[in-house]
Amino acid sequence: MIRELWEDRILGEGFGESTFKLFESNDGLEDMNAPPYFVVWLHGMHNGLIGEKDLRTMQWRLGRKVIFMVPLSPKPCDGLHFNWGCAFTKQQNKKELGFVFGYLHYNYLRAFTDKIVELANWFNSERVLIMGYSMGGFGAIQAGTFAPEAFDAVVSVAGYGLGTSEAKSGYGAPQPRSGYIFEEFLEKEAAKLAKVPVFLAVHAPSDMCSSFRDVSAIIKKTQDTAWQTWAPSTAKLVQVPDWMANSDHPNKKRKSNHAYFNCTLLHNGSEQMLWAELRRLLETAPPRQLSSAWPPASAPAPALPEAWSQWQPWEPWRKRRQVGRWTQEVTAWA
Repeated sequence: MIRELWEDRILGEGFGESTFKLFESNDGLEDMNAPPYFVVWLHGMHNGLIGEKDLRTMQWRLGRKVIFMVPLSPKPCDGLHFNWGCAFTKQQNKKELGFVFGYLHYNYLRAFTDKIVELANWFNSERVLIMGYSMGGFGAIQAGTFAPEAFDAVVSVAGYGLGTSEAKSGYGAPQPRSGYIFEEFLEKEAAKLAKVPVFLAVHAPSDMCSSFRDVSAIIKKTQDTAWQTWAPSTAKLVQVPDWMANSDHPNKKRKSNHAYFNCTLLHNGSEQMLWAELRRLLETAPPRQLSSAWPPASAPAPALPEAWSQWQPWEPWRKRRQVGRWTQEVTAWA
């Protein structure tokens, strides 16, 4: 069963309206009192919202009670447009290159990740995951680099980073400038993903919209940083076979190899490709690192509809520490 809990907004300065809905799903569970997983799902380009049926399938594959947070990317504000936390002007987004020439909007990312931490704590969540497809995968990486301590897992399917090393992508990003931007993103931002216990990237090598080479570099940077800093992090790259890269639209004449949402996230093959490994890693990964600075000891419960005011008590924030060390891997699925 899945039910909508309530709708709210992410508040802050410098970005447009960004609303979200919360859902609870608990299909196929015997222990209904176990702490839930808190899963943030980020949509792709053009605000492609996910259906409740798909959320229910994801919960069933996780095998846990799940609270889903389903936000919308911010609306334009003061001449800025947004791909989640990547902000850009109309001029910078010519040929849809905002992801190259834009910048990370820290005000939004701070407000967004603060809201995630606030709600996950209020629900007493055992694990916190952020996931997305395409632009949503980009958003998951953004949030993971900005606040790695907030998440147990970052899952990016068909995602990408800021800038690109590709000269022949579907967007024709100019080189070497785009490559310099991507290298800076790797060094300054992507390395922070080593602080996330689990980072999975699922990608087709033949994808012509988002670069497999870029995502491979992000995974490798995460792995290298984890080894150098002894961070307890597992970073894995799962390759989608080329014959599945257009499985969402098999009869489409112009193929982008960027249409593998269903086979990686919903259909039966997704169990072997993603979910079984994700469950295994979450069972053994160390707990996420939670910032001791947020929320303060006197933080109030989040504002809720009156009917929910007594649904669950507000509990004190608990800081958890890292333990152990985890290996980094690259896996090809075929």
